[in-house]
Amino acid sequence: MPMMIRGKFLSGRQRADLEDVLRHQRKEHGVGRRANAIFLLDDGKSCQAIAEFLYLDDDTIRTRHKQYLSGGLDRLFSFDWRGRTSRKSAAEEADLCDYFSRTMPRNTHEVRDYIRRIHGYGFSHSGVIKLMHRLGFVYRRPCLWTIYSQDYY
Repeated sequence: MPMMIRGKFLSGRQRADLEDVLRHQRKEHGVGRRANAIFLLDDGKSCQAIAEFLYLDDDTIRTRHKQYLSGGLDRLFSFDWRGRTSRKSAAEEADLCDYFSRTMPRNTHEVRDYIRRIHGYGFSHSGVIKLMHRLGFVYRRPCLWTIYSQDYY
């Protein structure tokens, strides 16, 4: 069973700094949610109760607490999400670039099927879009007007 985090661990200055984060709207929405979690912990709420209230996992609340204790307010602003390294070789990427240029696929399902058939592994819808962007292509879902307007010209 995880250890209970005791409340009242914030100093007056730390509470004021967190309150400032909550009162001023920021581009990073997650910072306010992280600050709320720290406030609720300091008020003596359990990780499980906070997790239910914020629709998070209780381990996430514990992680935020550890991050705050180790790095303070700066750590709440840190979003160090990293994707994994690419599984594709340079030859596979060149093949995909050729495929995109040659066929101009109409949807991500076509790309996913091609990758699965030719290269032997799968991609998600969002993964295909990110892959195309990384390789210099832009994915836009075709609309009917675009398809029909090509017939007129």
